Amino acid sequence: MSQTDPKSLEDLVLGALSGEDYGGRARGDDAARPSYVLQELPEPAIAVVPKPTDGANGRRASAAAVEDLEALNARKAAEPPPVAADTPCPTCGAPNPPTSKFCGECGNQLSGSSRGPSDAYRVPTQIPVSLVAINEDGTDGARVDLSFADNVVGRAGDVRFPTDAFLSPKHARLTVEGRRVYIEDLYSLNGTYVKLRDEVRLTPGDTFLMGRQVLRFEKFEHSIVPKARSSDGTRYMGSPPPGGQFKLLQVGIGGVIQNVFCLHESGAIVGREKGDIVFPRDKFMSGRHAQIFPREDGNYYLVDLNSSNGTWVKIWERRALGPGDFIFLGQQLFRIEY
Repeated sequence: MSQTDPKSLEDLVLGALSGEDYGGRARGDDAARPSYVLQELPEPAIAVVPKPTDGANGRRASAAAVEDLEALNARKAAEPPPVAADTPCPTCGAPNPPTSKFCGECGNQLSGSSRGPSDAYRVPTQIPVSLVAINEDGTDGARVDLSFADNVVGRAGDVRFPTDAFLSPKHARLTVEGRRVYIEDLYSLNGTYVKLRDEVRLTPGDTFLMGRQVLRFEKFEHSIVPKARSSDGTRYMGSPPPGGQFKLLQVGIGGVIQNVFCLHESGAIVGREKGDIVFPRDKFMSGRHAQIFPREDGNYYLVDLNSSNGTWVKIWERRALGPGDFIFLGQQLFRIEY
């Protein structure tokens, strides 16, 4: 150690050890053996370069000291910066990277993170708007008042349901503009659905809910020609064609296609007991639940047949909501009141 260092190495090490609790006894008492905690050592003092002295020996010593100091500073500069510790979730306690805004385990918003555009859009609504939760027995549940023009619904958002595993962290946005209410899906995993009031025109890719069935309307990849022949003139053998160019896909968990139902050119009735496509084990579906039918314009349409639980259409674009409309996202069912 340099003579300019105020403490010796022994003093530094002894100073780093402190007794937890001596019960009023001196450190050297034999009555009890104290335990110690190791504290962080103070930053080592940088040796002071002695002033150069006359003569070759003094110049060589000064040059060596300068080189040692430069090497020490270079090593410190090359050391990687300290890594920030993980952020524990205030809800479930799971560790998360310091840059995360939402918990990867439960989706709850982490402290200090921003909620995004909705924080900057804190404009009070001009009309009272509420989300009324619907209980399993069909009765009204909790009421959530939307006080601002922009509201994000999800496991982490302005209206949050952290325990609903089917909700994305930011699932959908409800916007109040003047006296109108709009909803848009925020690229959620499971989608946002609106209960069908009137008939709706179907386009390939449209998805809807009936009972517990997730169904998707699609067009056949190839046109069906009943009298098609191979290159040598032989006709193909197969099941009779359905007569239409569209099909219904039954979508399972993870997007797996479980069944394919060919639609007749006259359409189909879907239900639990009667119809062209039936799901006899789905107790949440009515006997005659909904119908798909063509119109003169060449398009197919979907209409609910006064079913008990309704037919729900997945939205792809921003959509206006009227008073009394129902929305379904995750496992949450709401009625819009304004």
